[in-house]
This record gives sequence, C-alpha cells and structure tokens, in this order.
Amino acid sequence: MPSATERLRVLLVEDDRDLAEVTQAALEFEGLEVAVAYDGREGLEAAFRLRPDVIITDLIMPVLDGLQLIQRLQSEPEPRSPVIAVSAVSSRLRTARELGAIEGLVKPVHPRELADCARKAWRHAHAA
Repeated sequence: MPSATERLRVLLVEDDRDLAEVTQAALEFEGLEVAVAYDGREGLEAAFRLRPDVIITDLIMPVLDGLQLIQRLQSEPEPRSPVIAVSAVSSRLRTARELGAIEGLVKPVHPRELADCARKAWRHAHAA
C-alpha cells in the first residue's frame, strides 16, 4: 500500500457522469484518491498522464470502450496499473479478464467492495 500519508490513486473511467460523481465521492469516503475520465480515450490519456495505482473502468462506453481501453493499456510497457472492469453486462467481464483485467465486477458494486478490490489489486500487482 502507499505509505500511511499517501492514498491509493485510482483512475475511474465511467461515461455515466452521475454514476461517476457518486462513485468518486464514495471511493474518496473510503480513503482513495480518485480522478475521473468520461470515456475510454480520456481514460487512456489520463492513465499515461497520471500513472494511477489502479484503474477502474466501465466496459460499455462511447469513443473507446472499456475492452479497447484494456487492450491498449496492456499493449504498452508503461503504465502497468492493474485494471478492474465493471459492467452491468456480466458476459463482457470474462472478455475483460482475458484481455488483462485483474478483476471483473458486476454493476451495481458497493463502494466498499470496489475500494477493497482496488486495494487488493494494488497489493497483487506489487507482490512480485
């Protein structure tokens, strides 16, 4: 985990602005630092700019969907932030994991479960 004075930095990629705001506030309440991108292209740009500890992405989005985002992130040597996929369409989560997502969660996801999953993903990525 980042040190006691640092918070886990999460990039949330979600095209539903209302859901993104609610999720951001809930994750911040859980002690995470959260930046938001509203489509896959913004998410890709933010991932390279911010180098978050963990990326949480919706799968069904305009411009560049979550599956394409995962593919693009996995094709680059840096950043290698673990990715958590969330979707209301559970069949897409298997594909997300096959493409490199460390976890796939069915919406709606309780904020505490999402925060715990982000912490676990970060620990897993840094256990090597």
